[in-house]
Amino acid sequence: MTPPRALVVSGGGRYGDPWHPFPATSQALADALRGRGCDVALRDDADAALAGLGSGSLPSLLVLNIGWHGPDQLAEPAAAGLVAALQAGLPMLLAHSTLTAFPDWPLWRDVVGGGWTYGTTYHPDYDEGVALPRPEHPVTAGLDELAIRDERYTRLWVDEGSAVFLEHEEEGERHALGWTRTWGASRLVADALGHDAASYETEGRRVLLARELDWLLGPATS
Repeated sequence: MTPPRALVVSGGGRYGDPWHPFPATSQALADALRGRGCDVALRDDADAALAGLGSGSLPSLLVLNIGWHGPDQLAEPAAAGLVAALQAGLPMLLAHSTLTAFPDWPLWRDVVGGGWTYGTTYHPDYDEGVALPRPEHPVTAGLDELAIRDERYTRLWVDEGSAVFLEHEEEGERHALGWTRTWGASRLVADALGHDAASYETEGRRVLLARELDWLLGPATS
C-alpha cells in the first residue's frame, strides 16, 4: 500500500522571521508525519514549493509552517498553485506563526479564516500553560485539558465560518487557539501552537497534533 505523501513548507527567505526556529519546528512536524507512516518532503522555498502544486500529482497533505516579517505576500505562481490545490481538495495544516502572515491580503484571510491582527493580537510570555479543547468538535471530542509549553496567541480574529476546537483562558476570557474550516474542496486546520521544538515535546501538543492529522488524513467528517 502506497504511504500518504506530505509536503511540509518551512519558513525561510522572505517567509522567515527573527523569532521562530523554523528548521526545528518543521522537523518536528515532519517527524510526527513520518511516525504515522507518511512519506514527507520538507521544503524551505515556499514560493517554488507552492507553485509546484499547480501541476503534477498532489500530496496527501500540505503543512505550512512559515513566518512573515514585512510587506511581501506569496508570489503570484505560488498563490495560484495553492488555490488550485485547495480547489482540488488538498487538506492543509497551518502551524503557529503561519497565522501571523499576510494580514492585509484578502485571499489569504478568506482561505485561513482567522489570524493575527496587529495592534490587537498578542501573546503572554512563552511558558507552561493549559489548552482547553471544545468537546463538541470532532478533532477534540473526549479530550480533557491539555498541558502545553508554548506561546498562547490571544485575541486572534476568527471568521464566523471557522469552527473553533481549542482555546485558552487569559484575562478572564477564552481565546481561540485552533479552528477548522473548508475552503474550495479542502479541509483546513489552523493551529496556533508550535513556537519551538520544545513545544512539540509536551504531551498535550503531541496528542493534539495526532488528532489534527487524523482529521485531515482520514475520511471526511463534520
